[in-house]
Amino acid sequence: MMFRVFLLVLLCFQVSFAQKSRTEKRVLIFSKNAAWAYRHASIEYGAKKLKEYCEKNGIKADVSEDASLFNDETLQKYSALVFLSANQDIFDADQEAALQRYIRAGGGFVGIHSSSGVERNWKWFNQMLGATFKFHPPYQDGTVRVVDKKHPSTKMLPTEWKRTDEWYFFGPMTNKLNVLMVLDSTTFKSNVHTQNYPNAWYHDFEGGRSFYTAGGHSEKDFDDPLFMQHLFGGITYAIGKNKMLDYSKNAKFEKAPARIITLDPGHFHAALVQKTMLAGLNPEVQIYAPAGEDLNQHLQRINSYNTRKDAPTSWKTNTYTGSDYFEKMISEKKGDIVVMAGNNAKKTDAILKSVESGMNVLADKPMCIDAEGYEKLKTAFKVAKEKNILLYDIMTERSEITTTLQRELSMMKGIFGDLLPGTPEDPSIIKESVHHFFKYVSGSPLIRPQWFMDTKQQGEGIVDVTTHLVDLALWAAFPEVPLDVKDAKVLAAKRWPTEMTLDEFGKITGAKSFPDFLKKDLKDANTLNVFANGEIDFKVKNVHSKVKVLWNYSTDKGGDTHYSIMKGSLGNIEIKQGEEEKYTPTLYIKNSKISEANLNAEFEKLKAKYPGITLLKSGSDYVVDIPTKYRTGHEAHFGEVMERYLKFYKVNNLPDWEVPNMLLKYYITTSALELANKQK
Repeated sequence: MMFRVFLLVLLCFQVSFAQKSRTEKRVLIFSKNAAWAYRHASIEYGAKKLKEYCEKNGIKADVSEDASLFNDETLQKYSALVFLSANQDIFDADQEAALQRYIRAGGGFVGIHSSSGVERNWKWFNQMLGATFKFHPPYQDGTVRVVDKKHPSTKMLPTEWKRTDEWYFFGPMTNKLNVLMVLDSTTFKSNVHTQNYPNAWYHDFEGGRSFYTAGGHSEKDFDDPLFMQHLFGGITYAIGKNKMLDYSKNAKFEKAPARIITLDPGHFHAALVQKTMLAGLNPEVQIYAPAGEDLNQHLQRINSYNTRKDAPTSWKTNTYTGSDYFEKMISEKKGDIVVMAGNNAKKTDAILKSVESGMNVLADKPMCIDAEGYEKLKTAFKVAKEKNILLYDIMTERSEITTTLQRELSMMKGIFGDLLPGTPEDPSIIKESVHHFFKYVSGSPLIRPQWFMDTKQQGEGIVDVTTHLVDLALWAAFPEVPLDVKDAKVLAAKRWPTEMTLDEFGKITGAKSFPDFLKKDLKDANTLNVFANGEIDFKVKNVHSKVKVLWNYSTDKGGDTHYSIMKGSLGNIEIKQGEEEKYTPTLYIKNSKISEANLNAEFEKLKAKYPGITLLKSGSDYVVDIPTKYRTGHEAHFGEVMERYLKFYKVNNLPDWEVPNMLLKYYITTSALELANKQK
């Protein structure tokens, strides 16, 4: 009887074990390159030959460059992922997270040639693959030495393997790699390779299996039987026992909900990132700030979110108000993400010291307000990279639906054509923003701190709101392309004041007199000059842009408004928000050079991505009709930025273009301020 029970238990175990094995071997051959990246001419031929070789030897293979396949449901069907000369920044944060989960669930990975150049700033990917490409000398003959002939990728190879390739040199390599092949660096010309330099390796990583080989530059490689056997052996290793993925293994890698620290919340934007509860955030928030009206108003806003009738939040705040509040924050480190929205004169130093202490930072714009601050900001980004933490600014305008759709339309060749280069007199991109000192926020009149009108503390308009406008110009004209300050030139800039009476000043601050720090800006005893207005003409690569910000005291009609135009070879994409549009941002396609039928046919592609939008004819123009569900409103955009930031935080990686483009943005604004000041 006991023997029968033992057999039954053994049979159940075997059935359970068998259920964990796949019914087929299938790999994804993936070769996406960033649009701006160097692309190997051998990719198409190599993918074709590798697919044929796999399927001839019992492994099914799909070939794609579609990064949207990187989701849990799709990746589960693959025994291994084969990156064939993929290159540069090719995934969004959701796709990165899916790749992480796949590996941690037991998936296999094969990297070939320039795949070591994928996601170069993502530390996790670098560690998983084993190293990051840095340099190669010219394509030339050389000798590879096989140092491990027991692996399925090398057992068929000669000990001395003479090949022709780009001999890759890498940045720091992951510890504990199992090196399979090395380079005899005496057989080719290089100033950087040491003797016996690693050329192929494998290792187990976070539950998955990773194999990499640096060969594969030329189409000839994929006609070489030895090289194909080498690749196939690497794929065999990555597949392993071909078990079903176990996503429960991801639990031990999950980050705890992030804890927010709010630092000296002198601007209402600090509260708006907490207007809704977000998955991935701990409800307990630590605040470090001096006691005073700025802090009181911040706490009142958070309390209003907690006590509102519809969808109340559940934040729990702990506040420290000692005079050493900043030093206390640095020493205690009671959070993971420091949110900064307040006095801009202090902000850049606070950013630098926070990242130096190892804390992630999400900062309201602007991160810096002058050339000196820009130099500190460059240091802060350098430190953040060294410490593998995230420094990011709050760019809410990317979430505004007309701005989003304008960018989408400008990338549709069939509607927009190519972005025109423009001239200084006729820029191809124009963005204008009108703001008001007196306004309502969260249903109540906005009380501003007195220092908000001090350009030494808040920053001049030319370096403040223009941050958004320059950001949008770069984001739309060069989508996901890393830029450099060498690409840009500030051509012209000017600044001018908004005059504010003492009564008007008192209405938005509660003050009965101008403080001493504003007396330097008085036009007369009753009038303050606030240099809140600015205009910048600049060129990035061959694209001319103009941005302009205006600050009025108040308005009887509408509220803050935005204007934007992008000029293409087939038409213009324009955003207007005036009286004719009832002060609602409205998106137009104007001066279209294609037929109405063709325009509507092309627009169907955008409708598939944004269900519910329609294109309406209005005289000779077209209006993009946008459903209310997409118009979430300015205040909601802060939560949307935080939501994006949390995705970056989860994988601990920003898109490769974000940091260089942030630096370029602040270079343009601070350089414009210097130029405008010279023209006094």
